[in-house]
Amino acid sequence: MIKMCVFDVDGTLFDYYNNCVHASTIKALRKLQEKGILIAVATGRAHYGLGKALNDLHFDYICAVNGAVIADTNQQVLIRHDFTREDVDQINEFAHQYDAGLAWKFIDHVYIYQHKEKIDWYEGQIHSDIGLDPFIDCPKQDRHLKDDLPQSASINAPSEKIEEVFGNSKRLSFLRCSDTGYDVVLKGMNKGVGLSELMQLKGLDKDEVMVFGDNYNDISMFDIAGYRIAMGNAIEEIKEKATYVTADCAHDGIYQACLHYHLI
Repeated sequence: MIKMCVFDVDGTLFDYYNNCVHASTIKALRKLQEKGILIAVATGRAHYGLGKALNDLHFDYICAVNGAVIADTNQQVLIRHDFTREDVDQINEFAHQYDAGLAWKFIDHVYIYQHKEKIDWYEGQIHSDIGLDPFIDCPKQDRHLKDDLPQSASINAPSEKIEEVFGNSKRLSFLRCSDTGYDVVLKGMNKGVGLSELMQLKGLDKDEVMVFGDNYNDISMFDIAGYRIAMGNAIEEIKEKATYVTADCAHDGIYQACLHYHLI
């Protein structure tokens, strides 16, 4: 019996070509909650930076910044995995040396340290329903010297330099999300780890969890859950691991999958 459904954002819940959550998706999620099925989102975004369209869905749980933060529907943080000061210093030094775009995701805001014009998701997010509120320009690059440390970074730098400097890192993982863009998390941290922690928190086993995804950073969730839904627009690696391939996110994919499994 399915007790929780977990959704990736971009390309799954959110149609980034049309910049919206489709009506059929909203309808499906509401019906799931009416039946008492928990709904959660798993994303590289911060828990406070989902945007109005996603916030209006009132998720029971948010698995944010690639699993490093778990928050509830009120955005209260339940689990967090912080970098060390040494981790932050190492990435800052690298970003300075290679003139990289760099943003740090703290528990309160995303702090833009340098070259926001190089951070390839930044313009899209500030001109979406996310807006400017989650972001703080921090040219002094001193936020990490204050009362706490971040859980993730976004960095835009040449891939060969990332591999050269961090390829053998025992502390840090660089999760590629574009040609030059990477989400940086603690070694071994990913959506699958976050999902495992959430499942333990709720006392759920794999056969009670269904996940929906479309891209590389969703593979770790597909290794955890008993039911694995690949969107029609998903990469082949996701489709190969899926228990069901549905339509793409712009053509009622989530709704169709929920119908297929008689969840709604």
